[in-house]
Amino acid sequence: MIKRVFASAALLSAVLMFTACGGNPNKQNNQETVLQDRLTPYPEEFAAMQTCYEEAEDDHGWKPLCKWQYVDLDGDGIQEVWMRDAAEEYGAFFAVSDGYFSMIGLESERFRPYTRETRDGKGYFCKSGSAGGPSYYTEIVTLQNSRIVQRYNELQVYEDVGAELDGQELSQEEITAYKEALPEAREFEPGEWNILDVTDYDRVPAHDNSAKDDRIIMDFITEMYNNSLYVENEFLEEHCTPRMLQQLRDDYEYDGEGYANWDFRSENNDSVGESAVLNIEKIDGRYYYEAVDGGWKFRNILSAFIQDGIVMFDGITVDPAYPVFIPSYEE
Repeated sequence: MIKRVFASAALLSAVLMFTACGGNPNKQNNQETVLQDRLTPYPEEFAAMQTCYEEAEDDHGWKPLCKWQYVDLDGDGIQEVWMRDAAEEYGAFFAVSDGYFSMIGLESERFRPYTRETRDGKGYFCKSGSAGGPSYYTEIVTLQNSRIVQRYNELQVYEDVGAELDGQELSQEEITAYKEALPEAREFEPGEWNILDVTDYDRVPAHDNSAKDDRIIMDFITEMYNNSLYVENEFLEEHCTPRMLQQLRDDYEYDGEGYANWDFRSENNDSVGESAVLNIEKIDGRYYYEAVDGGWKFRNILSAFIQDGIVMFDGITVDPAYPVFIPSYEE
């Protein structure tokens, strides 16, 4: 369980103003390095990390980052933060220390991270992989005192190699010299993941229903999903509270007015095939329904109660801690 530590709002403001998610390798901080002694980053720092991840231009996933652990990339005793989504398909590394905040780099299914042996007080975040077609991409970020001091980007297309160091184009001789001077590569050895609860509970208010009402509601959720009743506006307007109807209107992504009925499905809601509820359980006054959506397995959280004998839905959100996957890939 994560020990919750709270800080003033001023910390987040300072963090965001300092680097705006980037981290400038040309600006050095001369303050004395202090060993990190916190058991967990502050909530405001987690929020800043999530924002940087969501706003990144590079390839990243659509699931929020909800797993984290400390890693010391440069061996200075100040821990960097490694975060991943529930399925561990996407993630990001962050430098988070007093007075400094930056996203070091992203990882994805195509670009898995690795590091290098520390040398002269410097450590490395590295990733490489196919950039599509014959292209192969490599990124190397050098850290010292838990600050980004250098960023190397390389793109190889067949035998042609081009690279930049801190945005400056390198000659072929400089590329060769840079790579030959690097220490040995080594794989990450992940430790135990901490779980961060990033569920948007404001979307799904809890209701204190009786055991009898629970059974009626869970049977109704099964019928609603298995028979795709949620696609009909008349059904939604009969069984959704004004609060939830507004939520579905707010989630509607197209011109004009409508209801985001896809909120009841997985986030891969353009799939076709079997759709069926697998399991429903009530947790803290909310209904967690696990289902298959055209082969994709997912879990949503639904707020519901019974009013005048009618099941009413009062909010819905995805369960971000549930790893979405295709059942045929289980073996």
